[in-house]
Amino acid sequence: MSTNSIWKQTNSLVLFWEYESQEQINAFVKAIDQFLLLKKFKHVLIVVSVPKDIDKKSLPPHFLIYYNSPADYSMFGKLKDVQLNSELHKTYDLLIYNGNLDSKFFPLLKQASIKRRLLLNADHPKFDLQIACAQIEIAAQLNYIHDTLEKIEQ
Repeated sequence: MSTNSIWKQTNSLVLFWEYESQEQINAFVKAIDQFLLLKKFKHVLIVVSVPKDIDKKSLPPHFLIYYNSPADYSMFGKLKDVQLNSELHKTYDLLIYNGNLDSKFFPLLKQASIKRRLLLNADHPKFDLQIACAQIEIAAQLNYIHDTLEKIEQ
């Protein structure tokens, strides 16, 4: 493992994930805790995009996860969550994005100060890295991302 790898050089992280089901989000919360044990980050922001009809109070609580839905935006597209908006004004080393690029949150991430942007299982010109991952389980996907970023030198 190189000390110049993207993983080693990442001290702050934004992780964006798309909600699919209650089972998937439960697995996501467990996988996140294991993923964060791989490295001590100075700062982590995790956003899970949920559909408008999902009651966010029914989702598993986690001190690092912001559940974000279309109801969290004004009719002009402004984010209502003041704390999350404040988090987006910080500088991050890496964004890991696994979700719909049509999300209302995506334009906010395009404006955020993020050194490197990684997109999982999709293509978009606004991302520096695009990784195709065949794993279905979230823990396996996160481990694959980790392993891949350890191999890529800056």
